[in-house]
Amino acid sequence: MIRYKIADVVFDAKTIYKFSEKLCENYRYNGEEQPEFTVIITPEDINQEKVLASDFPDAYLESLALFRKLCHYTLENAQGIIFHSSAIMVDGEAYLFTAPSGTGKSTHTRLWREMLGERAVMINDDKPIIRYIDGEFYVYGTPWNGKHRLDTNARAKIKAICKIYQAKENVIEKINPAEMLVTLLGQTIRPSEEDKMDKLLDLLGKMLEKVELYKLGCNISREAAELSFNTMSKGDRQ
Repeated sequence: MIRYKIADVVFDAKTIYKFSEKLCENYRYNGEEQPEFTVIITPEDINQEKVLASDFPDAYLESLALFRKLCHYTLENAQGIIFHSSAIMVDGEAYLFTAPSGTGKSTHTRLWREMLGERAVMINDDKPIIRYIDGEFYVYGTPWNGKHRLDTNARAKIKAICKIYQAKENVIEKINPAEMLVTLLGQTIRPSEEDKMDKLLDLLGKMLEKVELYKLGCNISREAAELSFNTMSKGDRQ
């Protein structure tokens, strides 16, 4: 059994394959906090993941099962959700870019890092966890960090969420919560149980009220990165 701390949740996990241990190595925990829950991965858990992604090896599917159990726990007990996005921190504030795979969100945050240098830190490039704590929303790094393997075991207060779409000319604008809700629902794990779905919708509703919301049409260029950063970093001050 190995103890981890991910998204400020301490838990013990027993896995079958070494892949999950190596994946989560930077999130091992040796502090004094006691575990909130325990995960024991079984062959049945792996088989359930295989129904959704049959082409992947069992060791990788086990890591997805571990992640799914963590996500279910955070939703139930820690006001937390998974949000498929590329999350970057600049000057202590986080910006989340979301889009269907292949649209260019990872490339866009790479351009931010090239433009801003040490001011910019990748929190997670694929599957960060968002938590609602003391009236604020924070994004956390997780080991499930996408094909570029970009994450930091840290948290940052969320300043803005931006949905990206490809366009010939760069344009950014604020959008209303109803438009973003559809995007959020499509980029998170939606539980089948009614009570858990109610919790998810409640969290999303709070986040849509609290966080600045944008959509960015971009051509994946340095100019697009400059436009999005200059606009979102000013926020309501513009």
